[in-house]
Amino acid sequence: MKIAIAGFGALGARVGVMLQRAGHDVIGIDGWAAHIAAINTKGLTVTEDDGSSKKYFIPVMTPKEVTGEFDLVILLTKTPQLDRMLTDIQPLITKQTQLLVLSNGLGNVEVMAKHVSSQQIIAGVTLWTSDLVQPGEIHVTGTGSIKLQAIDHADITAVVTALNEAGLNAEVSDNVVEAIWHKAGINSVLNPLTVLLDANIAEFGTAGNGMDLALNILDEIKQVGDAAGVNVDVNSILSDLSNLLKPENAGNHYPSMYQDIQAGKRTEIDFLNGYFAKLGRENHIATPFNALVTRLIHAKEDIERVKLAKQQETFEI
Repeated sequence: MKIAIAGFGALGARVGVMLQRAGHDVIGIDGWAAHIAAINTKGLTVTEDDGSSKKYFIPVMTPKEVTGEFDLVILLTKTPQLDRMLTDIQPLITKQTQLLVLSNGLGNVEVMAKHVSSQQIIAGVTLWTSDLVQPGEIHVTGTGSIKLQAIDHADITAVVTALNEAGLNAEVSDNVVEAIWHKAGINSVLNPLTVLLDANIAEFGTAGNGMDLALNILDEIKQVGDAAGVNVDVNSILSDLSNLLKPENAGNHYPSMYQDIQAGKRTEIDFLNGYFAKLGRENHIATPFNALVTRLIHAKEDIERVKLAKQQETFEI
């Protein structure tokens, strides 16, 4: 299968490597020049938990440089950039191309529907993780899975087969919306709280009141979910959180939001806690914890960008 991965950051690169190892024709699409140059000149370095490293050679280019047609496009770009990415890669998408979105956050399917037929859209959620060490190098931890569903009853057998050939543990769901909200609940706990506590996932688990904070956030999400007609199983999310704290799963992982903050980038907080706070306002449901977390992360974004700018000025002097 010919596969393009739009958003070839830490997780996109890990998924790309796994698909390439399974024999699929994979290219990466990204906008980070340093990352693209490093991979195209020296290869992608993948470091495992045991410290072993291996290089993989997957062509990576900007959206406007890619040509050809693809059987599958896996979308792993950040949610705020999804609309722009789909606009830029429109020439690559035929009526037969299927698009699988695995990006964090809510609202992705609605954005995709502006660009392609509902028959082409596959909504998905993944628990795979990966850390970006530096341009052209990722650190992979633990294992994961993918749940996916065709939005308009299209045949996605070939996509599921390709993913499972790569060991990505893909499973078709009959209610992926609940799975996406489930993952968004996990991310709304781990992503912002690891940033605010300056911790990886396992370290977050050592915080005495960590799960109390998680429960405060999740209780609000459940209330918003009830209003939206989506069942949010708080106990199930807490169970998954407990499993993710283990080093053999994702305990050693720093979530993508943590990595974005360190790089001085805008995060996806408005499509996680901020999204739930917005739904709360629309439905007259109080969401003080999600609203506060959203404001704190935006404050952290500002602080880190100023720090990086000062460091750059010092370096240039």
